[in-house]
Amino acid sequence: MSSTAPLLVLGAGQRCGSTLLQRLLCSHPDVMIWGEHAGQLRPFIASNTRTRIWSDQDGHRGRMELEEAGYQGFIANVMPGPHQIDVAARLYVRSLFADPATNLGRTVWGFKEVRYGLPEAKALQRWFPELKVIHILRDPRDVLRSLDVWERADGEWRRRDTEAAIADWTRIAYSFLGADTHSDAILNIRYEDFIAAPSHWTTVIAKHCGLDSAQLDGQVFARKIHTDGPNRAAPRRIKNWSELASDLQALACTDEVLAIATSYGYDF
Repeated sequence: MSSTAPLLVLGAGQRCGSTLLQRLLCSHPDVMIWGEHAGQLRPFIASNTRTRIWSDQDGHRGRMELEEAGYQGFIANVMPGPHQIDVAARLYVRSLFADPATNLGRTVWGFKEVRYGLPEAKALQRWFPELKVIHILRDPRDVLRSLDVWERADGEWRRRDTEAAIADWTRIAYSFLGADTHSDAILNIRYEDFIAAPSHWTTVIAKHCGLDSAQLDGQVFARKIHTDGPNRAAPRRIKNWSELASDLQALACTDEVLAIATSYGYDF
């Protein structure tokens, strides 16, 4: 990979294996995949898009006025051109993620996020044409089984958060349907396949990202990390699907979720 192009790990909502994939990639001595940032690049992308529209329209007329009449023209809305606005956006993303990675001696940089789908990936591709995307998703029933643990814990995770996570799964998984058949920048992975054949998928991922698979540490698959702190690898009690409350099961049984899950090969 070019050191100027980010590597994106986009999970279809929480509990899809994006952190495991992040850990695998970060085991490479040249790679730094930063963690989630609450989806805060989305308003930045929207701001950049709106600024480009303004620059194309009112800003363009302002530039014409400046060229024709100088300071005696109506230059109230003069703006730099769209190209410069994209340059500024690119510099922001690089200063946020690439420069700190370089300071750590990691030349391949990127981030993982569970709130972005194909639209956000394409927006970032406008700034970084050589970027690579790995989209990972999981059977929504197992996502709910895992989120049930969070609901039963003494933390702040509530049912509304689980509902939001399934909504993210639906939106993101749908956006990436078939995307890897149209772009060599995108790799779709099912979590179940990933952990069933780790050596195979490590090779596939390394090839997709332009990395040496021998420098990725497969031992990350042997250690499950659930949280931060000293209990990061503590065992958890995960209920079987049949043990979940019916209102929780219902979140994975909507027509939309069923259709998308079936398209990815999950058998309901």
